[in-house]
Amino acid sequence: MKDFIKGIPWAVLIAAVGAVWQLIYAYIRDRSRDKEEDRKHAFERAKFENQKTLELIRFEYEQRRWREQLATQLSLKHVDARLTEYAHLWSYVRVAAKHNAGKSLTPEKAKDTAAAVETWRYSSGGLLAEEITRDAALAFQGALWNYDASKEGYNRIRQARRLLREALRSDLGLGEDSSGQTIFDAAERRQKIKEDITVLQKKLGMGTPSDAV
Repeated sequence: MKDFIKGIPWAVLIAAVGAVWQLIYAYIRDRSRDKEEDRKHAFERAKFENQKTLELIRFEYEQRRWREQLATQLSLKHVDARLTEYAHLWSYVRVAAKHNAGKSLTPEKAKDTAAAVETWRYSSGGLLAEEITRDAALAFQGALWNYDASKEGYNRIRQARRLLREALRSDLGLGEDSSGQTIFDAAERRQKIKEDITVLQKKLGMGTPSDAV
């Protein structure tokens, strides 16, 4: 072998070694280039995935904001509609004013008003009202229907009137005065109104003529 190497001209040997190193260099260079391309592709994929995530987050945020804005607009319209409808119902409460006791408030007029309250309950006003408010309107209707010109009958109308007033104001988010109320105050107040309505309904014997009005 050594004799064979000795017999090879140095120029040929150097050329052969150079060719081998060129091959090695080309291999290393190509591997390095391939790795660089792989890194670029991985970076582009990660960038694309992150962009998708950002777009999804942005879309969900815009969708949530749109829903909140829509809910706010609907709530405002709901409150506006309630103000109109509740004012209409409240106009019937005039018959229970203190100065009408034993005077202009007759059983016949009380029944006419009870019929008007029932009409309201099945109109858009009753549709917009909370359940407690509909119950208060029904109790007021029952008290009017059962009015017999007695002091006790009138006191029941006044009690029903008070409960209806509290329920209407609670629906509008108002406290005892013009100030607002927290959600805890509202829940506690509604529970008290519900309990008082139940007591009044028992006194009125709800399920008799008032339900048929």
